[in-house]
Amino acid sequence: MADGTTAVREDPLHPEQDRPLPTAATDEPGPAPAGRESDESDPPAGTVPAEAGRPADADGKPADVADPASAGSPAAPGPGRRRLPHRLANSGTIALLTWLVATPVAFVLPSLTDFDPFKVGASLAPTLGAFLLIVGIFAIATRWSGEVVAGVAAGLAAAWTALMLRAALAGTPFGFGGLVGDMSRMSAASTRYTTTWTSNDTLIPNLPAEYPPFFPWLVGRTAVLLDQPAWTLVGDFQVLFMSASVLAAFLMWRRHVNPWIALAISALSLIAWSDPRKAFEVVTLALFVPWALEVFARPVRERMHWLWAGVIGGALVMTYQLWMGFAALGMSALGIIMLRREEQRAAYVRRILLIIAVSFVVSSWYLVPLLWTILTRGNDSISDLFQTTSLNSGLFPFLEFSPIGLLQLVGLVGLVLLWRSTWWAQPLALLILGTYAFRLIGMIRHVLTEHTLFLHYTTRLYTVMFAIAGVLTLAHVTPIVLRRLRIVPPRLTGAALLAVVMAWVGATYTLGWMPEAGNKYTIAAHSEPLPGGGYPRWAPKDEELRRAAFPVREVERAVEQVTGPDPSRPTLSVDDRLWSYLPWPGYLENDRTASSSLVHWDDRFAELRRVADTTDPAAFAAASRETAYGPIDIFVLRQNEGRLMWVRGLSFTPEQFSPEHFTVVEGCPAGSSSRSASRASGGCVGEGPDGGAVRAFASSGRGDLRLVRGVGQ
Repeated sequence: MADGTTAVREDPLHPEQDRPLPTAATDEPGPAPAGRESDESDPPAGTVPAEAGRPADADGKPADVADPASAGSPAAPGPGRRRLPHRLANSGTIALLTWLVATPVAFVLPSLTDFDPFKVGASLAPTLGAFLLIVGIFAIATRWSGEVVAGVAAGLAAAWTALMLRAALAGTPFGFGGLVGDMSRMSAASTRYTTTWTSNDTLIPNLPAEYPPFFPWLVGRTAVLLDQPAWTLVGDFQVLFMSASVLAAFLMWRRHVNPWIALAISALSLIAWSDPRKAFEVVTLALFVPWALEVFARPVRERMHWLWAGVIGGALVMTYQLWMGFAALGMSALGIIMLRREEQRAAYVRRILLIIAVSFVVSSWYLVPLLWTILTRGNDSISDLFQTTSLNSGLFPFLEFSPIGLLQLVGLVGLVLLWRSTWWAQPLALLILGTYAFRLIGMIRHVLTEHTLFLHYTTRLYTVMFAIAGVLTLAHVTPIVLRRLRIVPPRLTGAALLAVVMAWVGATYTLGWMPEAGNKYTIAAHSEPLPGGGYPRWAPKDEELRRAAFPVREVERAVEQVTGPDPSRPTLSVDDRLWSYLPWPGYLENDRTASSSLVHWDDRFAELRRVADTTDPAAFAAASRETAYGPIDIFVLRQNEGRLMWVRGLSFTPEQFSPEHFTVVEGCPAGSSSRSASRASGGCVGEGPDGGAVRAFASSGRGDLRLVRGVGQ
């Protein structure tokens, strides 16, 4: 070339990333990248790797195409040109630094602009932001298309994800999903971790968590550090984890493919499946697929060091481990096949064992208490008895007529045709087949026992893997087809195609999650009443879309007048939002299939039924203090037709809370707040005797609030 550098001839899926190229003057190769030892796979000095990623010209020489979708490492600097230090020229480092700088700006920008996410055309703002970033990167790529530009593009793509999701949540302190269902429990778990450093059940003190605790633990401990209520940070961490998922996918895939291809994988995976409510699932899925290939397959570049692979494995376990369970059969088959091909089998086995050991150590604060409790107290798995209409959905995502469905179909074809000719096709296919096998086992078990094994979640895993396979197939096949047809595409064709893909991803994702477009989970974040009264700033105007309030502050004040601040007495509440706001211990989760198997929900419910069936006031007071699983000191119930209701049809009578054993305060005093006369849920605060113990707090979601207090134990 004119500047004395040697052109790179490389397969875009197998770039020798970060390596200075030999120059014509010296004909000597540059040093190997940091952290990578030269081996027999490195090209000898003075040679050039084989081409698969750049079309040839009429003479069979590689065309000089500045195309970021097919370019590998940046060319070495010519005479008089300065080169960035190797680590700074690394696309992963550039992406991380860009993300760290741009994401804080993306977080605060919607609040600075007084952005209303419900107004007509609200989706245009984040979409326009995406388009402007894409145009800017495309303009830069017309001059430079190497590691630095690819890294900047990936970092900005991840930061834009944060911008778009923060715009969707503008004006509300709640996260996606509000405090409904799983998100209520996630907020409650986060609130629980404001009181403890160790793994703990959402409601039951001294009982370890069964659900992976890292996400709520991180929210809770950050809330303590910032002196903020944990529930107000759940949405921020959802946004942060979603943004990090784009970055994580890029950082993992760029180790083995061209960084522009890695960017395409990270963006299209977001479209294949992502749910900001379950941001911790999204980021672990982004990590899991390339991690599994690093651990068990044989990438062209050397495998990740066992220590770092173990750290990532441990992070997966304590954040969301089901992806490992779904793909366990596939990983086992892949490991056996790779072991048979390995020349140094003992080293292969030793590496996997070291990764497992490190993963266990990293996640031991979660696994050890969980396993010990299962061994000593037993467990009663009922959470997979939850029945959903999605049990039979998503079986064949590649048959859907949509852009992502077509990409997945290409991926399926590529996995079959490239089974033996690429390093990634067979491993990915085995992971997908293993996931389908798990789903088949789950279907059989469901027919026999009604336990689902959460089989419907497998769709999320293989949907993303098919999309990844589609990107890898196109990146591998397209240059080969062009070369055989002797077609030299116009300059920047690949860059233009990638820009179109990224623009489509940005527009599609924005329309999917902005409340203006009707996303129910985003609307729920704006429809949840604030604990102190009122609603978020941009709450829907339609009263029917607003959720009825729960008088948590009135409950808190009434109880603390008797117990003092921070009560530590077990509570039974008809509304689980109580625990989203307050770190009080609970007696029983309202939703049977959402309960931990360590709680023994059915046994606790049987005890509660026994207490409710005790009609004598004195016997009732004694029974509620002495259940097999400890006392129930606070009741939060709903009044309906003369009875005090819990869930699942279980109810109490006012007579059970006799004045001989309880002090009862009925009615709402003047000044208590309610949203409307037809759907009132205001609070009442009653006076209790000095030294009296709170025994019950009964409330109505539609009318009066009733406080019941014990006068002596």
